[in-house]
Amino acid sequence: MNKKLIKYLLVILLFPVHVSSQDYDEAFLASLPEGVKEDLLMQNRAKNELEEAQYKRPSSFVIKPEGAGSDRFGSKIFSMMQTTLMPVNEANFDGNYILDFGDVIELQLVGQKSLVANLPIKRDGSINIPEIGKIFVSGLSLDTAIATIINKVNSSFIGVDVFVTLINIRDIQIIVAGNVYNPGPYTLNGNSNLFHALSVSGGPSEEGSFRSINLIRDDEIIESVDLYQTFIYGKSSFKTRLRSGDLIFVQPVQNLVSISGGIKRPGIYELKNDENLFNSIFFANGLNSIADLSDITLYRIDDGQVKSSPVSSVEDLKNILSKDSDKLSISTFPFRTVEIQGAVKNPGSYIVNESDGIYGLVTKAGGYTKTAYPFGGVLNNRSTSEINALASAELYKSFIDNLTLLASDPTMTSDISILATIMEELKNSESSGRVSAEFEIELLEKDPSIDVLLQDGDVIIIPEFLNQVYIFGEVLSEGTSKYIDGKTFDEYISAKGGYNAFANKKSIFILHPNGETVLAKRNRNIFMKDSKEIDLYPGSIIFVPRDTVKAPFSVAAQAYAAILGNIGISLASVAVLRD
Repeated sequence: MNKKLIKYLLVILLFPVHVSSQDYDEAFLASLPEGVKEDLLMQNRAKNELEEAQYKRPSSFVIKPEGAGSDRFGSKIFSMMQTTLMPVNEANFDGNYILDFGDVIELQLVGQKSLVANLPIKRDGSINIPEIGKIFVSGLSLDTAIATIINKVNSSFIGVDVFVTLINIRDIQIIVAGNVYNPGPYTLNGNSNLFHALSVSGGPSEEGSFRSINLIRDDEIIESVDLYQTFIYGKSSFKTRLRSGDLIFVQPVQNLVSISGGIKRPGIYELKNDENLFNSIFFANGLNSIADLSDITLYRIDDGQVKSSPVSSVEDLKNILSKDSDKLSISTFPFRTVEIQGAVKNPGSYIVNESDGIYGLVTKAGGYTKTAYPFGGVLNNRSTSEINALASAELYKSFIDNLTLLASDPTMTSDISILATIMEELKNSESSGRVSAEFEIELLEKDPSIDVLLQDGDVIIIPEFLNQVYIFGEVLSEGTSKYIDGKTFDEYISAKGGYNAFANKKSIFILHPNGETVLAKRNRNIFMKDSKEIDLYPGSIIFVPRDTVKAPFSVAAQAYAAILGNIGISLASVAVLRD
């Protein structure tokens, strides 16, 4: 591990922003890192004034307001809606498109007769070709109309190439009604179908059916659509093109069934009254590999009470018709998916039992390699990472508050600079999910009670042994130094040229390979361990901060501990990947 690698791990990425100075002095703002300046100004702006911008497509579609969608299957497909009654010109047409009044055809003749003409279809269904006359095309498909026009031109002129193109599609007025998110009249193009109409209106509402939608023309149902045929079976069910005056009516939903547990796509599904509960498993993409088929429970509302009933087998579900508000729960075997990286014989992802810990996973992975350094092992836990992220966010906010107080005092320029530097390092340091754990196989085998049980998503990193100590911060020469047993941190710092003029010699932090952080030169440990003599180990990190700022010391100490914890994991990962 060299000096360049240490600096690489500590680099702070600056993100340029364009913000107004608001109430702060320009010189003060200029002294701050860009990321910190942005956060400070954002906090100073009026609360709740900013609204998330909606991204609009040319057809005036916008994302539905947050909370407007349903949790049931299919709702995410209709996550957008049209905000105006303007035509939607996105539907592509093909040779089967039926021509009518309002469509415009372009005719181009090349050869002995040259002509370019736009030919609108008139109310009587005809177009008028110069020197040829009327041709009735309304009601014909585009392919048939093109063939008719070409034949007519070829019979009238010799030595002419004919090119026919549909350059404008008519608009139609339709109504979307019933249990739809945004019912009302809509203007679409003449090539639209029922799905286009549902899309612009936001799709079925919470009370609307995805499986019973009617296209009504002249008071007759000419098409009834079940969206599951498309969403689940992959069948095209939108064959009829819309016409002006059409009504799309979304029927009310009758039967919603919730299914969870050992299936591939948990959710809420709409079943027809004659469909059984086995259909819900099919709609949910079937059972997953960890489903416990000996533990299936049906929860059903009966006589004003929720009653639970065990189901003997999946096959029995074929004999149980669905009922609105049914909930089907299929238990899963308590497996966990975990990962182990680094100096083990077979690194990778593993499925383990809920009672398995570090010892079991290392054993599955074939044990440690000869170069493994278990004392530097890292156990990263997802839940711990999320908790630490929240804690870091609160800590960062406390720094912002301190920075706001210091901004009014012109004598605090140097303290503000130091504080802002800590803030930016904290902001750009990913939260660690490291959990204190023992990785020595002999100790785990001797005393299983110290083994840490693994949770789903845990990642273990076992670095290779590196006989180095890392020194950085306010020293004359940052970098690595060879580990020597018994050598003190002062001696390591001296070997790197000693402290520079900005060093805070009273607040030196040491991060050991096992994740323990110690505050040196003080008779205390920020993790509740008293220690006057600080032992160092191969892989220990010595960090010398700048002189204490005007923020509370405990706040700065928490920030350095969070930053160093993430650096320690990064160094372990680099040690794993160094080859």
